[in-house]
Amino acid sequence: MSATLSIALQNNLIETLNLFGNPETIAASALRRYVLDQCLQRIEQAKERIARYEAKYHLPYQSFKQKAATDAIFLEELNQSSPLWEVDAIEWAEHVEDVKLWQRRLNAILQESRLLPALN
Repeated sequence: MSATLSIALQNNLIETLNLFGNPETIAASALRRYVLDQCLQRIEQAKERIARYEAKYHLPYQSFKQKAATDAIFLEELNQSSPLWEVDAIEWAEHVEDVKLWQRRLNAILQESRLLPALN
């Protein structure tokens, strides 16, 4: 799917863009790169936060979630050592979902880019 975006630019910027090629093509390419970079940055930030929780609880999220739900001894120790573990678990789950969300967006952009005609 494609949409049109109108952006006001200074004349001298448009004149300079013309020296490098079609301003619309250049702008579309620059915006694509920016969006890809932002998606990657969001994924990296969420993974860093996930890593902090994994280090704190010595487990990946799915294992932590499973043990908290099924292992009474683990849960008792968790309540004693980290009384606010449920707050951490909620934030941890959000970061796990963020990675999935931004990865889907990134993949969609990359997939759509493969379907677009080559930019000249």
